[in-house]
Amino acid sequence: MPKSLLSLLVLSLAAGGLFAADIELSPSGPISTPQAALDAARNAEKPVRIVVQEGVYFLSAPLELGPEDSQVTWEAAPGANPVFSGGRAITGWKDAGDGLWRAEVPGVKDGNWRFVQLWIGGRRATCARTPNRGFFHIADSCAPNVFPGVAKTEHRAFAAAPEEFAILEAIPENQRDDLLITVSHAWSVGQCRVEALDAATGSVLIRGGSRYGFLTRETNQRYWLENYRAALDAPGEWFLDRAAGEVLYRPLPGEDLNALEIVAPVAEQFAVIKGAENLVFRGITFRHGQYLYPQNGLQDGQAAVAVGGAIEIENSRGIRFENCEIGHIGRHAVYFKNGCSDSALVHCRLHDLGGGGVRIGETGRPERERLCRRIVVDDCIIQHGGRLHPSACGVTLTHAEDCAVTHCDIGDLYYTGVSFGWNWGYGESVSRRNRLENCHIHHLGWAYLSDMGGFYNLGNAPGTVIRGNHVHHVASYRYGGWGLYTDEGSGDVLMENNLVHDTSEAGFHQHYGYANRIRNNIFAFGEEAQVQRSQNEGRLNFVYENNIVVWDPESPLLDGGEGNWKFHETRERGEPKDSVIFRRNLYWPTDGKVPEYLTEKDFTWEEWRKMGRDAGSLFADPLFENLDARDFRLKPESPAAKIGFQSWDLESAGVRRDGPDGNAWRQLAASGHDYPTWEAEAKPWPAPPYQIELQTFERVGLGGLGIRGGKWTSHGKGETIGVTEEVSSPLPLAGQPGTVSKRSLEVRDAPGLERSYEPVLDVNPPWETGRITGRFDIMAREGADWFFEIRGKGGEFAAGPYLRWQNGKLGANNAYSTALADLPPGEWIRVEIAATTASGKWSVNLTREDGSTLEFPDLTCKPTWDNAGYLLWSAIGTTETSFFIDNLTLVREEE
Repeated sequence: MPKSLLSLLVLSLAAGGLFAADIELSPSGPISTPQAALDAARNAEKPVRIVVQEGVYFLSAPLELGPEDSQVTWEAAPGANPVFSGGRAITGWKDAGDGLWRAEVPGVKDGNWRFVQLWIGGRRATCARTPNRGFFHIADSCAPNVFPGVAKTEHRAFAAAPEEFAILEAIPENQRDDLLITVSHAWSVGQCRVEALDAATGSVLIRGGSRYGFLTRETNQRYWLENYRAALDAPGEWFLDRAAGEVLYRPLPGEDLNALEIVAPVAEQFAVIKGAENLVFRGITFRHGQYLYPQNGLQDGQAAVAVGGAIEIENSRGIRFENCEIGHIGRHAVYFKNGCSDSALVHCRLHDLGGGGVRIGETGRPERERLCRRIVVDDCIIQHGGRLHPSACGVTLTHAEDCAVTHCDIGDLYYTGVSFGWNWGYGESVSRRNRLENCHIHHLGWAYLSDMGGFYNLGNAPGTVIRGNHVHHVASYRYGGWGLYTDEGSGDVLMENNLVHDTSEAGFHQHYGYANRIRNNIFAFGEEAQVQRSQNEGRLNFVYENNIVVWDPESPLLDGGEGNWKFHETRERGEPKDSVIFRRNLYWPTDGKVPEYLTEKDFTWEEWRKMGRDAGSLFADPLFENLDARDFRLKPESPAAKIGFQSWDLESAGVRRDGPDGNAWRQLAASGHDYPTWEAEAKPWPAPPYQIELQTFERVGLGGLGIRGGKWTSHGKGETIGVTEEVSSPLPLAGQPGTVSKRSLEVRDAPGLERSYEPVLDVNPPWETGRITGRFDIMAREGADWFFEIRGKGGEFAAGPYLRWQNGKLGANNAYSTALADLPPGEWIRVEIAATTASGKWSVNLTREDGSTLEFPDLTCKPTWDNAGYLLWSAIGTTETSFFIDNLTLVREEE
């Protein structure tokens, strides 16, 4: 080692010294880079401390630490706040005169640097996107023959609305490779690259393939476009023009770019640690981490587990981060991969995260000896995550035991706060004895994703404890904004002393599981319900006791219908008749009245009690200090003592009050608690109203359906439903003289089907009540008997408007059959239906090929038909033949 470096090794000879040597890392010293300090420490006697002086230390690649880097402490010098930055400043901004500012970026034009993140004055700027707020909606599935040779079309392609397809088609070829299409899939997203476009059908083919099929998990599936030049149309947006080698930015009002630090990321990771022991980072800030989406896109299954960490640790023990900051990154902050133990993050701030805060364990189940153990995340602030990967969690623990997340503040994510376990179903799980205690978990979901929880458990989890947490403001998009959520096969989880309130669905939900205990919690103001379970099983699902439950009477106590909560009558030997235990709970609807039913329409309180449930429970005002202000402290005269409820310190949730910097740490956490736009923005983005103004099937690929939300099931007997060019309707369309139709939708029947009414074309519009108008042209060949009807969501046959063609005769209704017309095979006829739910009446007008019309204004249906959520066309022939649908319109008008 050179003498100049040896002179910096100051031996700590004082009695009781913790380190054999100190190494000074300083921007102005001989050791001025983290890599140089790492090299010096490798040659020093251990244990050694690297004292990091004030300054910014740039990393272009991660520090790689192995066994030789054990017993090293990286520690900020007293009073210093050193920063390890994986970014590079962008300077030389000029006003382009068109509302944009631009700066040349060396290395971009020649392909040596690209990025999808940019920070302006410490704020994550918005990569140019369309729409600027909210989402587009996928118009339809892609037909199977649009892109020749492409299998599994539902995972590879979708159809866009014409105006949205025009945006995609207008993007220049040299920008299309960088274009990102983010598509929501309930609890995850697919981030897609375009492979090809088909103008004839408005279809988009993506590279690789989607993890989940398009339109299979969300009927009104949402997506947005980003990272192309034409989207740069709103203040605060930016775009990297790789062809020109420059970055463009549209400033916010009053911004002076030359007065701000502007940084783009270079290094994807700050540190990779493998096989090290007793390695400490104390008081170091890590900022500006790179992430680049794969060229075939990124298809997440759950919890953004396809994304690694800005700091990754593997096969290591005794790794500790104290008083550190990790922010402005594109990945998860810290990832303990398999083989880690006896490690901790303590008093750290993780913020502005592309992914989540901390991952513990990989998704593949490890050998027993490489299971993560005894890893602690304590007194940490984990806020503002999921900025590139929306399904990321604050903390994700997959396969691990004896780990703990304690006294953390976790908020402002688009999915779950803390997730434990990675085992679907009742199979063996290696996750056990993990703890989530005294954490403040808040402002999750933002009505963007679905199926989330403040806490989420997956699989059997013996000895897991969820205690003392404060969970609130969880808002899902379509379903599943729960507070505490035990999902598939969760077992032996104790949830106690938790305060849960203001969730878009129930405060507690169990999908399915066994022997979970939910006791001594406060649950308040679940929007859809207060308690939910999804499966009624022949095993003890959970025990719900000593809880206080408060809700507004517009919502029920229990989610679901009778089947969710009745006795489990069909059971095997040894299975309990009642698979849930409720006892000694305190219930209070805010109107002070015992509800008529505990679900929306099932189980009175008396019926519930006669089932043996809720012994010792009562309806009474708990007497909180200030319920409107969400002050859930109990007054001394509260009746909660009558059910055995034990109060706890509600202020103990969140970062520690006795931390090294006292109240300042809690104030820093509290700076991430105020979201004035929550009430307005944490609402599901409105889907376009379901209606088909006119579907001629001309832009639908052959074999496709072309009906939004339409579906059918094949039984492999030769039956099909799909667009064809074989025939089309000759009936003219109003306002479109001379239009020549080429395509229609064919429903082809086949012999040998198990049910004579198959195949069935189902359409499930999100309609409740109102006036329904529908029009379609239809023609049937010999033997292609069919019926059409509008049912309610309950599916009662022939309750609503009903048409049937059989043996050349067209009739209406079923119980009150009305002959409408003799209609020979091969003749097209236009059907126009109008009906108002719950009126008991409907009408139909018929137009034949010769132009003659028939009107039936006063047909009868059941007055009990009060919902229009299910429409269908059913083939009731039994031979190989077809009927055809064309020029379809379906509209609902509000009453």
